Amino acid sequence: MDSTEMRRLFEAHRAAEAARDIDGILATFVTDCFLETKALGLRSQGRDAVRAAYRSQYFTAFPDLAPEDEGVTFGDDVLAVWGTLRGTSQGDWLGVPPGGGTFAVPFANVVPFRDGLMAGESLYFDLATLCDQAHIPLPQIRQAASHHQR
Repeated sequence: MDSTEMRRLFEAHRAAEAARDIDGILATFVTDCFLETKALGLRSQGRDAVRAAYRSQYFTAFPDLAPEDEGVTFGDDVLAVWGTLRGTSQGDWLGVPPGGGTFAVPFANVVPFRDGLMAGESLYFDLATLCDQAHIPLPQIRQAASHHQR
């Protein structure tokens, strides 16, 4: 894919995320897609697992989650975007109760493409700063994530 096609698909993906349209999000992915949250060591593989991750790990825990993309670059069938991830801890995150705090942390997202769609996403952010700002106990999130890795 060329950079114009990758950007168009990624922008459709971001619009579906903003609308909390999980079916729209999944339509931008290949069937055997993945979603990695590197800070937690978590990887969801396949559409059902990715659907569950969006629902339970992101949209329930942080209903107002909003990435603000500040830059993007392209490689061979890959896009990398970076910016500021903002949200408020309002629901359980991996079983840990919400802290109620808002956060704004730098993030980077690496998106490989295959067969005209996104193969998946790898999301990088500072977990300790997010937890501190959101008033979520970091040790509990790390422990909860370790149980989800199994």
